[in-house]
Amino acid sequence: MSIAPRPELSNLEDYVPGKSIDEICEKYGLKSAVKLASNENPWGPSPKAKEAYLSIVETLHLYPRGNAPKLIDALATKYKVKVENLILGNGSDEVIDLIGKAFLRPGDVCVGVVPTFSVYEFTTLEAGAEFRRFDVGTGKADIKKLAAAVDEKTRVLFLCSPNNPTGVYYTEAEILELLSLIPKTTLLFLDEAYAEFAVAEDYPKLATRLDEFPNLFLNRTFSKIYGLAGLRLGYGMGNAEMIKNMWKVKPPFDVNLAAQAGAVAALSDTEFVESTRKHNREGIEVLTKGMSELGFDVLPTQGNFVCIKIGEKFQELLGFLESRGMIVRGLKSFGLPGYIRVTAGKPEENAFFLDLVREWVKG
Repeated sequence: MSIAPRPELSNLEDYVPGKSIDEICEKYGLKSAVKLASNENPWGPSPKAKEAYLSIVETLHLYPRGNAPKLIDALATKYKVKVENLILGNGSDEVIDLIGKAFLRPGDVCVGVVPTFSVYEFTTLEAGAEFRRFDVGTGKADIKKLAAAVDEKTRVLFLCSPNNPTGVYYTEAEILELLSLIPKTTLLFLDEAYAEFAVAEDYPKLATRLDEFPNLFLNRTFSKIYGLAGLRLGYGMGNAEMIKNMWKVKPPFDVNLAAQAGAVAALSDTEFVESTRKHNREGIEVLTKGMSELGFDVLPTQGNFVCIKIGEKFQELLGFLESRGMIVRGLKSFGLPGYIRVTAGKPEENAFFLDLVREWVKG
């Protein structure tokens, strides 16, 4: 008889990742496949990040500095915040986990605007807290109704903007209204993993107002526009006292040397970021136009992906695409059966996807 796990684990289900290229090639006997399922940067990592990554090879026998001062300083300069306002994580997943370790207790309540990234719920349940779902379907929350769902017992309100998987976003005015309506004892966890892709003029820019809103936390990542998903590096910004408590529960050496070096270099590579943003918007337009012309509803997006309503035959389409070497994400596990999420790829990848859908539509 094995040792019994914590009772909270009985409430957890395994995370469902997107299918890998190796998995699909092995299943269908393919030599290659295109993956547009995990919102990775199709243009790869920043060239400056690659150069920095290779430069640290001779120091891999050394422990990294746990507080990553060069990276923290670079982030503080970029966002015009104090170093005390910044926390790092082994991927933004760990940053979310640190919120749970530092602030959630058994019996607490968290509210999550769903459908969205499942790690918010995992973190809540792992801490023995209750996760209350505020379901908005493919739309966005009415701010006053969302605020009314939060009470004095709510420890954290999780909100993703642009939202994964729908692509909807909340304006700065909407976030400020929400902060004015919720209790000061409730932490607003604003996940901005896709913020660098947003082109809307009213997208929030709140990093310099953290002292004004001590219950606001901004979550960011190097996995998306910077193309460093494989290095696992996320970061967050919040009130200095909040950040201090998060550092207390963080493992000391889990942001590795390569991640630190690559991230510092990536932050300086503004040319790569701007190029990626431009290519992304072009890809979004191609996918939106192509799928709309085929009769499918495509949601507006500020991310690097599109959410598309396929209908009852969405599983059939997923199987057809995979058998021909195209991997996209079905959204049943997000609570959106009938929908798929497609990352904007390179022009030839977007064209390949649309050609396959046209073939499927024709039967």
